[in-house]
Formats: sequence, structure tokens, C-alpha cells
Amino acid sequence: MEAGALARFSIILTMLGALLLVPQAGSIGAANAAGRETFVQDLQFQPVTAPRAVTIKDAVDVALRNYPTINNKYFKLRAAKANVALAKTQYLPNLNWDIQESGISGNRVSSTVMNNVSGFDTVPVDSGPSSRVLSFKPIVNNLQGLNLNWLMVDFGLRHANDNYAYADARAARADLNLTRLDVAFDAADAYLTAVAAKQVIRSTKAALEHMEAANLRAKTLVAEGLRPGVDAADFDFEVSRARIGLIKAEKDRRLTLVGLAEKMGVAANDLDIISDALVRSPQAAQNFKDPGPFDLTSHPLSLLKTAEINRWRAKRVVLDKAYRPHLWLNSSIWGKGSGDRSNPIAPKAGGLLPQVFDYMVGVSLSFPIMEYFPLKAQKQMARSNELAARADFDLAIQVLEKKDARARIMLAQARKVADETPVLVQAARVREEKVLKRYGAGLTNMVTLAQAEKTLAEAEVEDALAQIEVWHSILSLAYVQGDLKPFMEVLDMVEGSTQGNSFTSNTGSNPGH
Repeated sequence: MEAGALARFSIILTMLGALLLVPQAGSIGAANAAGRETFVQDLQFQPVTAPRAVTIKDAVDVALRNYPTINNKYFKLRAAKANVALAKTQYLPNLNWDIQESGISGNRVSSTVMNNVSGFDTVPVDSGPSSRVLSFKPIVNNLQGLNLNWLMVDFGLRHANDNYAYADARAARADLNLTRLDVAFDAADAYLTAVAAKQVIRSTKAALEHMEAANLRAKTLVAEGLRPGVDAADFDFEVSRARIGLIKAEKDRRLTLVGLAEKMGVAANDLDIISDALVRSPQAAQNFKDPGPFDLTSHPLSLLKTAEINRWRAKRVVLDKAYRPHLWLNSSIWGKGSGDRSNPIAPKAGGLLPQVFDYMVGVSLSFPIMEYFPLKAQKQMARSNELAARADFDLAIQVLEKKDARARIMLAQARKVADETPVLVQAARVREEKVLKRYGAGLTNMVTLAQAEKTLAEAEVEDALAQIEVWHSILSLAYVQGDLKPFMEVLDMVEGSTQGNSFTSNTGSNPGH
């Protein structure tokens, strides 16, 4: 028996004790061991009802509680954790207790059943002296036995299986963390899209009001004979087109709200958004400081790809350990009974109870010699899958680097545009006022006035979208960091909140929340 056999035997005793006295969930520590998987609470997901009007934080929080993909990944993590517990049961011995009661005919001759033909599975094994006469009168028989087999030495195979189960659980946890980050980002992104659509509505309404006011003035001037009648018809055309634009903008806004509800996991709900803080405080977004370069290997996507590499590496170790001899401890105790009165020992209870007992204790050594070739092929497969996982990791890093560079460029340029659009709006407003005065004085025509109104509307829309684009850029940069906490901190400043946001992508200690 190898030196680690006693340690394994102590593990078996501990696990047997755990079966007899199961601890409560609260008594389990935060982690089973250093570098191992942490405990996952058995939570039942209860969907959260979203309020009628939501802030961007509400949207993210509801999405993290409601979105089905998170629940799917969570329960896959629980399945992987159960697989870890299953791997631990490999250290337990096999203990079987069999009882047979039968009525048989006692006709026997000297013969042998080969163990490599189907007859071994269909012809029962009998014992006793050869029969002198042929008889089909049933004889009561019984057979009882207790058999224990324990794998004492496996040269690290079970430990390798443990590590593989842990690696699989870590991959499942990384997948859950990445899913939570993606769901939170999608919800925040959909919210900002809805905010932009709402701002377009406001700008379009303002443009329509300006156009209707100009139309009223034009009709007044036409009625007084100061302008030609065609101006009134032309303004009616422009007002109608502005109303159509407002209808289309309203359609886009409602569609963005439907998309937001879907990203929150409450697609059937009729939502509205509270976006005043984002629109009234663009300077807070402008003051956001670029955190500079950071380690992309800590991103949940990188961690997932790394976990997949480690999982295949652990699989290779399992296959390496599989081609090893196994030393078994075998022991049995059994009893036999028969109603055949020709036996020297008299039957008990007519053959219903055993009349003789035996025991056996021994060791056996098995070595899967011909498993070398299939194991070699499986190791090649595992090696290829590990290399493929490494390529996926490299690709993930490239994607994150591209997103990082793109987010930084977008943030820098969005800030410049956002600084310039207020000047654009102010210039368009001054121009519209001057053209309106010139039109009233008869110094310009209706086309110039309509163009000035359109220019003002376009400038206001562009200003609104430019401010939201800054928020989009900050959100994208936070996603590349692998945690939306910086984005939420900016929101706290905008809303004047002194409480930090509870969201973080790395929720490994409690993924159910």
C-alpha cells in the first residue's frame, strides 16, 4: 500500500461521516480550500417587477435579476459544482449487499462456461456434485453476500479527476461572470439608446413648434397682403412634414423602450425612462477621466478563455493518469443455503436460510494494457482542444484590444463634438431669429426661413445625440475594463448620490444576486 493510502482512507472516513451528519448550508465556509471553488447558495430566482419609470441603475439591476441567460449560466455553475462533489465520491469503496431466494432444479454435470461468450450472461453458475438422476422438482436455494472493493492505489487518477471537475466549475463561474457583464452592458446601452430617442422627440417637438409659429406668422402676413399666398401653402407643407418627422421619432422611441424592456427581462412591460439627470449634467460625463491602459487579461472574457485552457489541460492530466496500474482491496463474506437434503450439512428453514458461510480477503492488480492506443488518441484530441482554446484566448485579447482602442477614440472624439454642439445650437438659434425678423420685414423669402428652422432643429438633435454619445463611450470603456463600476460612479456624481453602486461583474462569491 502506497504512502498516500492512509490519507485516502481518512478522506473516506470523513466523507462517510458527512453522509451520516449533513451540515447546514450556513455552516459551510466561503471556500472549500485555497484555490478551490467557493460555495454557491441554493437560491430560487424570483423575477423582479420593474417600476413604471426606470433610471439607468434600475434597468441594470432589474436585468441582472430577471434576464434568463443569467439564470441559465447560474444553474450550469451549480451543475458543475455538483460534478465536483461527484468526483469526490471516487474515494469511497464499493459496498454491495445481495440477497437471492430462488427455486431451482438440481440437475448438474461437470462442465465449464467460458467467460468470453454470451452463455456466461445467460446460464447461471451452479455448484454441487453431479446429479445421478434427472429431476425437475424445485429445490429452494438462498444466497446472501456482502462485498467490499476499494481502490487503494491509482497513481493520481482520482486526484486528476478532482482537478478536472474544479477546472470545469471555474469555467462555468467565469462564463456566469461574463454573462452578467454582458447583460448589464446591454441593458445600459439600450437605456442610453432610449434616452437618445427621447431627446430626438424633444428636439423634433421644438422644431415643430417653431415651424407652427412661423406658419402662423406667415398666414397673418398673407392675410394682411404683405406676403404672397403661396407662402402659406409652403409653410403648411413644411409643418406637415415636421409632424410626420415627429410621428416617426415617436415610433423610434417606443421601439427603443420595447428593446430596453427585453434587455431587462421584462419584455411584456410598458416602460418609461427617467433621463433628466443624464441630459441636464453633461459636464459630469465630460469630467470623466480616462483610466489609462489596464490589464485586459483580467476581463471576464479573458478569464473564461483562460479557464477553458486550464480545463483541457486538466483533461490531459486525467488521460495521462489513466494509463496506470490499479491496486484493489477485495473482500467478501457470503452464505449459501439449499433445500437439497443430499448435502452433508442439513438445510435450514427448508433452504430459505444460509447453512454455510465463507469469507475472502485479498488484493488485485489491474493494468489496462491495450488502453494505450485509445488513450493516446484522446490525449491528442485534448492537446488539440487546448491549443484551440489558446487561440480563442489570443483572439479574445485582440478583440478586447480593438474595443479598448475604439472606446478611447470614441470618448475623445465624442467629447470634442459635445463641446462644439452647444455653439452650433446657439448659432443656429441666432440665425433663426434674424431670418425670422427679416422675413417679417419682407427682406427674405419663405425658403430661407424654412431652411433656418430646419437647421435649428438639426442642431438641437445633434447636440442631444452628442451628449448621449459621451455616455455611450464611457459605458464602452467601462465594459472593456470588465466592470461597469466606473460608469456607475459617474452616474452617482450626476445624480448627486453618496451611495456607491452595488453592481460589479466579478460576483464569484455570490452569483445568485
